[in-house]
Amino acid sequence: MNNEHTIEIKMLTPLWTGGVDGKCDRLHETGIIGSMRWWYEAIVRALDGYTCDPTSKDHCELSGKEKTEEERRKKLCPACWLFGCGGWKRRFRLDVLASSTEPFSLSSLFYKNQRNQEEFNRWWLKQVFNKNLNDNLPIGDVKFSIQPSAGNEEIILGQVKALISAMAQLGALGAKAQYGFGQFERAERQSIQDVLCAINDFVKAGGFLTKENDAGWYSLENYWLYELSLPTSNPQVKRFEGAKLIGSTQKPLTYLPVSFDIRYKLPGRNNLGLRQAYRQSHTKEQTRKVFGTLTGEKQGSRVFVSHLFKQQKDEENYYLRVWGFTEDIVRAFLGEELKRIFGLETMPGIKFSGAELIRGIKQGGCA
Repeated sequence: MNNEHTIEIKMLTPLWTGGVDGKCDRLHETGIIGSMRWWYEAIVRALDGYTCDPTSKDHCELSGKEKTEEERRKKLCPACWLFGCGGWKRRFRLDVLASSTEPFSLSSLFYKNQRNQEEFNRWWLKQVFNKNLNDNLPIGDVKFSIQPSAGNEEIILGQVKALISAMAQLGALGAKAQYGFGQFERAERQSIQDVLCAINDFVKAGGFLTKENDAGWYSLENYWLYELSLPTSNPQVKRFEGAKLIGSTQKPLTYLPVSFDIRYKLPGRNNLGLRQAYRQSHTKEQTRKVFGTLTGEKQGSRVFVSHLFKQQKDEENYYLRVWGFTEDIVRAFLGEELKRIFGLETMPGIKFSGAELIRGIKQGGCA
């Protein structure tokens, strides 16, 4: 087979891949690969496979004394086999072939705090994102070149293609997904069932390292996704369209109502974002466990909120994705809050439930 394969994607919200001093100065392939591995781990764990924490002391590693593929796999989890670890190289090379960096702005419904100080969302955006908003974050068409290592090329490419299809439907690419970045569409994507079957077949047949996963690790087993289609006539969307912009002033402009307001706080008395609404009826520690914290012992967010985006520039509706890795009671609470925020008649339905997806695979849903 041809050793190089091109995968075309379209970024619907900007792609963030890391950089020095909080500035995304260019596309960093390592940031893309890191998010790919993160999602692959979550899928494999839900399929009863083991994946290690590559940042822990108990991560996979080869000594170099292993002589056969069978001996190596017995010491590697599927994620380390595909993405590499100590003594073992990643099974594919990723190169960014081309990208478009259209000018865009973030639209925020600013508010002032109780002391009439600088509006919080504007301050937050300026501190973290303002230096990246003009031309450093790609939005639009991006092409990747995938070059699998010699040996098992078909298997390697199959896993990578399946994974990218899964990420397009379930989550996001790159860093800062909890803050709205990295929503994308993949041309010629596979169905979610075919994706999970491809990964499940590989994991089950691989002869990989077997251990117990930590109960606190992210797993597709407790994943859920709300996807809202919001017309421009929606009162809350109208407020965004009249709000101040941060970012490019160039024309034509890609316009993104920002996720921060929905996640944190909206203007008006008691008009709370998702985190503040959750905090009203839960303890500080419970809130940090769900939404993450940088205070004390850092915790990653288990809830992710996209920017509002359009799949096609000329379409009427905006889309909003909110997904998480939580118990059903948390998911239901946030669904009710989305209903409140956008004035919906009914609570939004779940587009994907990880537990149901995985149950279908385990009950023989693969051909």
